[in-house]
Amino acid sequence: MISFHEGWDVSKILRYALPALRHRGNDTAWVALLSNDNKFIIREVREDGNIPSGWAGLLCLYTNEASRGFIKCGNTDIAYCIEGIVVDPTEVCRLVTGDSKTLAYTSLIALTSDGELIAYRPITGLRNLVLGAYGFDLAIISNESSTINALGGEVRLFVSLGTIVRASRLNLSVSRVAGNFRGKRCIMEFIYLSRLDSEIDGYSVYEFRRALARRLALRLANKIDADVVIGMPETGIIYGIKVAEIMGKTFEYALLNIERHRSALREDILDKISSVHLKLSPVINVIKGKRVLLVDDSLLTGISIKEASQVLRHRAGAREVHVAIASPRIVRSCPYGIDMPPDNQLLANAFSNYADAQRVLEVDSLTWSDLNDLYAAADESGIGRDSLCTYCLVGDKRELDL
Repeated sequence: MISFHEGWDVSKILRYALPALRHRGNDTAWVALLSNDNKFIIREVREDGNIPSGWAGLLCLYTNEASRGFIKCGNTDIAYCIEGIVVDPTEVCRLVTGDSKTLAYTSLIALTSDGELIAYRPITGLRNLVLGAYGFDLAIISNESSTINALGGEVRLFVSLGTIVRASRLNLSVSRVAGNFRGKRCIMEFIYLSRLDSEIDGYSVYEFRRALARRLALRLANKIDADVVIGMPETGIIYGIKVAEIMGKTFEYALLNIERHRSALREDILDKISSVHLKLSPVINVIKGKRVLLVDDSLLTGISIKEASQVLRHRAGAREVHVAIASPRIVRSCPYGIDMPPDNQLLANAFSNYADAQRVLEVDSLTWSDLNDLYAAADESGIGRDSLCTYCLVGDKRELDL
C-alpha cells in the first residue's frame, strides 16, 4: 500500500489487512513500513499488535519465512513478499531493477526505499494479483480482491499474467513485460484457498463453489439418506449449505470453530491435530442420534476428517457419519508452490479402494466429486475448464513446466 499525498499513515488501514488475509498464513504477519525520511521499519506483528507508522507499507502472511525478506539492491533497500515457488533474493533484485523480465511461478510485491511499490504476476498466471485504490489517496495491491474491499478500497484491475505494476507518488504504470504465454489459474484457489468473497480475474469464487456443490449434491442424491448436513469449518460450510439446499435436507451449524487459522497449513502433526480439535466444537443436541452428512472442500491426508468423524461419533453421539468432498481426489502435491503434503502422505494415494479409506477415516461412506463435476462447475461459472491448472488432481501432465 502506498499513499499519494503527504499526511497519510497507512498503518491505520494496513492493520485490517491482517484479519482479512489470516486464512493464507501463520499467526503473525511481517510488516515493512516506510517512514517520512524513507527509512524502513520492519517487524513481526500479531492481529492485536501495533503496526508502525509510515506513508507506504507492506504486509505479508506466510507459511515459509523465505517468502518475505529485505535486501539491498545497489543503493536501494527493498522489502518484499513472494507467493509461489521460493526464489533467491537476487532474482527479486533483478526483477525490481529491470535486469530480469520474468518469474515463471512466483508473484512479487515489493516496496523500495525510493518510495516505489512494485508488483509482478508470473507468466504462468498461477498466482493472482489485484490492483485497487482507496479514493484518490492510496494504491493497494493484494493477492485477493476481498482484501481490497475489506480495507474500504475499490478494485481497479485484475493484473494480467506476465505484467508488472509500478506505483509511486508521481506515477502509476502497468506494463506487460513477458511475451505471449497461455497461462492457467490454480484450481485450489477456487476450491478452498481464496476467500469466498474474492474474485480471480473477475470470476467469482462463490459462484464456482456453489456450482461445484450442486454437482456434489446430485452425486449424493440417491446414495446418502442423512438426517442433517453440516459443513467442516470454515471453508466446507458453503459446500454444506448448498448440498443441503439441493438435497432438500436440513443444514445445521453443528461444528463451531474457535481456531481461525487453517489446520492444513500446519506442518507439525501434533500442532495440526490440536488445530483441528479447536475448530471442531460440536453442538451435541443437533447431532446426537442423527445420521450426519459432513461436507468438506478437499481431503489431503485425512487427519481433519478422521478427527471430525471421531468428534461427531464419540463426543456428539452421531448414529452414522457420512463424508462428502467437493474436490476430486488430490493425487499429487503441487510442484508450483502451493503448500501441500508430499505425494506419499496424500490419502488418495494410500488406498486403492474407498472401503479401506472409509475404514481408516472411521466413516460410514466417503464420496468425492470427480473431474467431470469440477469441469462442469468451471464451465457453468464462466471460468472455463481449459483455463485451470489441475495437475494435483490429474497428476500425469505438467502443462506449465517451462
